[in-house]
Amino acid sequence: MKTNAREVDKLVEEHLKMYPYISKERVGELTIDQRIAICISELLSILPEKEVTFINFRYINGWTIVKVAQEMNYSQQMIYVIRKKVLMKIYLGISHLLNNKEKCEMKER
Repeated sequence: MKTNAREVDKLVEEHLKMYPYISKERVGELTIDQRIAICISELLSILPEKEVTFINFRYINGWTIVKVAQEMNYSQQMIYVIRKKVLMKIYLGISHLLNNKEKCEMKER
């Protein structure tokens, strides 16, 4: 399990970047990445609008922090605060799946 805050942020960011490309259909046996994507979908439906907007701009559209800040009319510092909050919320929402993924990867070794 990741304990370093930067490692956690990177891990969540990786899943957010993959999110648009992973099937969220609940058909048959789901991969761990599909389960994570479904969980992220559910989290996006309950997060505050500004956090969802940030995720869409930053991770779905791939915009820079500067461009996100300009578009959302926030300072860059405030965007980093939003980023930190939303990454932690998503991590807390998917951490149980990430732990299972790590255990499966360790078994495969």
